Amino acid sequence: MISRTCGLVLCSVALAGCAAQMADVNWSLAGRDFSAGEAVAPMVFNRKDASRCAGLWMLHGDAVDDGAFSLEAHRAFPAELRLPYAIDAVQFFGEDGVNEVAYREAADRAESQLRKLLAGDRKAFRRYFDALGRCSTKPEAVGDEAGDAIDAPADG
Repeated sequence: MISRTCGLVLCSVALAGCAAQMADVNWSLAGRDFSAGEAVAPMVFNRKDASRCAGLWMLHGDAVDDGAFSLEAHRAFPAELRLPYAIDAVQFFGEDGVNEVAYREAADRAESQLRKLLAGDRKAFRRYFDALGRCSTKPEAVGDEAGDAIDAPADG
């Protein structure tokens, strides 16, 4: 279970009730929306942005852990949307301290979107998983490409 370092409390009973009502959701789209957000993730975060990401991941981790998502959702989620990744992301983004205001605002906004997506709002569904993708902890690819290299002496 994720610790509630910043006092985030999720009403899991209400969210779990919403999850039970959503049988027609294509949960595999969560991975697609996460990947879309991840494709534009900055990969470098200042403390305020990292705090927002910690708030998003804490809320998501709590929702996963508390049963807000159906078993069908769990099966469709890629590894990045499962509990171990969420716990790692909270630790990653909260490592250097947390801006409490940014953390709380992000968690509150994510909880509102989560409630809407569990109630069937497809726009909230896309925004929720896209936001998690924008807070990806996937390391940037490092390469040693010499696409524009020329064979000439260096200018002094």
